[in-house]
Parts: sequence; C-alpha cells; structure tokens
Amino acid sequence: MILAVDIGNTTVEIGFVESLDNIQSMKFKTDIEKTPDDWLLNLDFFNSFFNIEKAKIKEILVSSVVPQIDSVIRTAFLKYYNKNPLFVGKDIFIPIKVNYEDPSQVGVDRLVNSYASLHITKPPIVCVDFGTAITFDVVNKSGEYDGGLIFPGIETSLKCLFSKTAKLPKVNLEKPPSVIGKNTVNSIQSGLYHGYISLVEGVIDRIEKDYKQKFNIVITGGNSSFVVFDLKRKFIYEPKLPLKGLFYLAKTFIK
Repeated sequence: MILAVDIGNTTVEIGFVESLDNIQSMKFKTDIEKTPDDWLLNLDFFNSFFNIEKAKIKEILVSSVVPQIDSVIRTAFLKYYNKNPLFVGKDIFIPIKVNYEDPSQVGVDRLVNSYASLHITKPPIVCVDFGTAITFDVVNKSGEYDGGLIFPGIETSLKCLFSKTAKLPKVNLEKPPSVIGKNTVNSIQSGLYHGYISLVEGVIDRIEKDYKQKFNIVITGGNSSFVVFDLKRKFIYEPKLPLKGLFYLAKTFIK
C-alpha cells in the first residue's frame, strides 16, 4: 500500500492506494505560501478522515509540476509519516522512451499518465488530461512517448474570459440546454461545452490522420466529467489515472 501524491497547478490530490480498485483520495488547494505545518494539518485531516494506519504505508510517491512546493511537501510527509517521499523524475524514473527534442521539458504528470495508460490499454494511445491545461499525450505503437499538444484548460479559459470582459457574467460549468444559447449564460456554457467536445474529437481525428492509424483513447483530469460523456467515439475514462500511474511505478520499482 502506498500514498500517491499528484501535485498539479490547481490542486494536490493525495491518495491512499491499497489496490487499483481501492483508492481513497482527497484534493487540497495548491498554494505555494503553505508552510510544512499547514500541510501537516492537511495530512492529519486526510489520515483521520480515511482512518489510515501509518504503518500500512510502504512508500510515498509524488508526481509534481510545481517545484516551488516540493521541498515543503517533502518535509511535511517525512515528518508526519516518518518516510521520505520519492519524487518522480528525481528519486524514481519512468521507464518509457521519450521522443521529445528535449526529454527534460516533458512534465512528469504527462509521462505518469502515459505510463499508466500503457497498463490500461494497448498502444497507440492518446491520453487526454483535463486539468489547468488540457494536454494530449501520444504514445506510439511501440509504446514510446512521442509528444503531444497543450491547450488552456476549461476553467483557465473561463477565468480569462471574465478577466478580459467587462459585461459577461460568471457562470457555472454546466451542460447547456441547446447548442445555440438563448441568453448570455447559456451562450458561454455552450461555447465551453460544445467547443471543448469539438476540440477533443477534432484533435484526436487529426492525430489519427497524421499517424494513419486508429488510437485507443484514455481520458482523465479534474474537469473531464464536464464533457467526457458526450464524446462520440469510444474511450476509457480514468479519473484517477495519475494515482494509478504512481501505483504502477511502485509495483515496478519498489519491492
């Protein structure tokens, strides 16, 4: 049993992973101003909420795209669980060939997702992650990471829209009643909803045309549930894909 920690730009998800079918997780706000003591309070709440026995935790694996808080996280986890967390890309590495021009530029979150996807379905694979940014990551038929695409995330686009316009109202992320909005709120919701569905379907279609082959599709991310169930093509939905990726890494490297 491991603790899997996925540090993203918006949230930090901490998961107690007993097996692929038993993942208990909780998300906390990513805040570079938090001290180790602040995180200790979060960890104590998480641990108490799920009634976790510290002795059951064999290792702590961390995937992070926010290096500003890595040392604080390391200090807090070491103090609370008396275990030094292993950071992907620093203490442990992902066994996947990377065909990026500069492999060091690929975020570990994208590689963790790709590695997890290889355990879930056969390549070639497109993994789509709906986070602060929306990423498309391509694993070729040989199981190698080829690269991908990065777009502004749904909430990122929404915040940008409101910050740059004076009269548009704030809206909730909800499926609109129709494609054509009959009021401003529904118009914004429809633009986001149908726009991002079209984005996903269109990008995947272009990737497949570029490679001249069909891809298996894996979808994850905090905002994926907003659009994922109306996609026209077949896909595998894995909302806890990053935590599963860390679990697969633990099974591979930690005895």
